[in-house]
Amino acid sequence: MAEGDPPATGSIEALPRPQVVHTRRFGLSLVWLVPLVALLVAGSLFVRQVLLAGPRIEIEFASAEGVEPGKTEVRYKEVAIGKVESVTLRGDRKRVVVTVRLNRSASEFAVDDTLFWVVRPRVGTAGISGLGTLLSGTYIGADAGASDVARDSFVGLESPPYVLRGEPGIVFVLNAEELGSLEVGSPVLYRRTRVGRVVGYTLDPAADRLAVRIFVEAPYQGLVTTQSRFWNASGFNVRLTASGITINTQTIASVIAGGVAFEGPPAGERGTPAPAGTAFTLYHDRRAAFAPEDGTAVRVHMVFDQSVRGLEADAPVDFLGVEIGRVRSVALQYDAKRQRFPVRVIADVYPLRLGAVRSALLSGAAGDAGAEAEVVERMIERGLRAQLRTGNLLTGQLYVGLDFDVKHPRVVPTKVDGAVELPTIPGTLSEVQPQVADIVSRLSKVPFDDIGRNLDATLKGANAAISQLAPEAQRALADVQRTLQRAQGALESLDRTVQNADRNIANANAPLQRSVEQTLQEVERAATALRVLADYLQQHPESLLRGKPPDPALPTGTPR
Repeated sequence: MAEGDPPATGSIEALPRPQVVHTRRFGLSLVWLVPLVALLVAGSLFVRQVLLAGPRIEIEFASAEGVEPGKTEVRYKEVAIGKVESVTLRGDRKRVVVTVRLNRSASEFAVDDTLFWVVRPRVGTAGISGLGTLLSGTYIGADAGASDVARDSFVGLESPPYVLRGEPGIVFVLNAEELGSLEVGSPVLYRRTRVGRVVGYTLDPAADRLAVRIFVEAPYQGLVTTQSRFWNASGFNVRLTASGITINTQTIASVIAGGVAFEGPPAGERGTPAPAGTAFTLYHDRRAAFAPEDGTAVRVHMVFDQSVRGLEADAPVDFLGVEIGRVRSVALQYDAKRQRFPVRVIADVYPLRLGAVRSALLSGAAGDAGAEAEVVERMIERGLRAQLRTGNLLTGQLYVGLDFDVKHPRVVPTKVDGAVELPTIPGTLSEVQPQVADIVSRLSKVPFDDIGRNLDATLKGANAAISQLAPEAQRALADVQRTLQRAQGALESLDRTVQNADRNIANANAPLQRSVEQTLQEVERAATALRVLADYLQQHPESLLRGKPPDPALPTGTPR
C-alpha cells in the first residue's frame, strides 16, 4: 500500500485511537471503615484501661495453688477490685510472687496495713470455709487497711484472718495456764449459745504466760462484764458424787473443736460492761471459775516414812472433809543418819478456805503472807498432823488428810527452805500392814497338813462305824415305826371314849349345874355385904366398941 492511501478495512490502523482520561484519586472506599472502627474501639478501650487501671502490687505466698494469671481476681467483700497479671518464683525459689493490678477505685488498698490471703476450701476442727470457691474458683481475699503509708509489696497470709477491720464486736484477752484443745476459730459460748470465737493466742516465754484472744460479736459484747468468769468448755466434765455420776458438757462443736464459755456471777450485781482488751483468767472448768477466792498460799513441807504410791502432784489436801490445798511435788530423799529413804511432799495450803477458823486464829492483817503462815503454825501447836489416806479404793489414789492428833506430843512449828514444816503420822494403811503381817506369820505356824491328815483318819473311822451300825439302826427304826402306829391307834380310841363320856355327863348332871349356879349367886351377895361392912368400919372404927348408932330419921315425904 502506497503512502497516503487510506487504510484498508480490517487493519489495525483502521481502529480508533483510545483517549486516556485522567481522574483524581482522592475518594474513600467503604472497605476502610471496618479497620477504622476497630482502631477507634481499641483506642477507646486502651484509654479506658489507662484511666481505670490502678497501682500494680506484688504479694508473696508460700504456694500459688489455684492462682491463675489473667483469671484469678482480688476481692473485698466479694467485690472484684483487681486481677492477677502474673505468677513468678522469688529468686531463692522458696516463695512465689503474685503480681496484681488493682482497679483505680481500689487504689486505697495499696497501703501499709492491708492484708491479703488466698481463699480456697478449708476443712478443720474450727469449721469448713471457702466452699463457694468450688464453683467460682480460687480468689485472693483482701482486708482494707487504714494506714496513710503507700506500699506496693506485701506478704500474704496463709489463712484468712478471723477478725476483719470494721467487724462489730470487741476483743478480750484470757490468761490461761494451758491451751488445752482450743484452736483459732473455737467458739465462745454464753449459756450454750455461740456469741464469738477464738481469734488467736500467744505464748510469752519471758513471763511464761499464755494469752488467748477472743472476739465477742455484736450485739453480745455487752454480756461480758467486769464480773464475768471464763472457763474452758472443751470435752466432758464428769463428776462422781454421793448422788451418782454427773456429766456436764457444752455444745457438740465445743466437744470436738474446743471452746470457751463465760457467765456472770450466780448472785450479786451484774457489773459494768468490760472495755475492749480487758484481761480475764481462763479457768479449767466451771467449778473452778466460780469457786471462792483462794487468797494467799502457804507453802508446807511434809516428810513421810512410808510408801506414797498413789500420791501424785495436784492431789488434794483435806482438812476434816474440806479441801484447803493441793500437792505440788513428791520427791524421794535420803536420811543418812537413820539410813532411811523418806519421801518429801510439798503442798500449798490456803487458810482463806478455813473460814471462821482462820478468822479466830488470825492476828495479823488479812492477806499478809506472814499472817497466813501464822494460822498454820497455830494449828500445828494445837496438834495438827498430816496423814496419807486412800481416796479411791479402785484406783488406789491417795490424798493428804489433816486432822488434830492428841496422842503424840506437841511440837514447835519450824520452817524448811521457807516452807512451814507440818508433822506427819503414819497412815491407816501403814498401821494395818504390820498387824496383817503378824497374823500371816502366826497362821504360817499352824500345822495345817497334820490337822488335815488327822481329820482324814477320823472321818474314815467314822465312816466305818456308821457302816457297821447301819443294819441295826434300820431294824430299830422299823420297831419304832410300828410302836408309833400302835400308839396312834390307842390315842384315837381314847379320844372317842372321852367324847362319849362328855356327852353322857352333860345329860346326867344338868340339875346339878343349876344348883351350882344358885350357890355361886349367894356367895356373890355375901361378898358384897362384907365389902360394905369393911368400908363402914374403915370410916367408923369406933362402932366396934360402941356399936352402930341408929339411922337418922328420914324427913316426911322422903321415899324409901
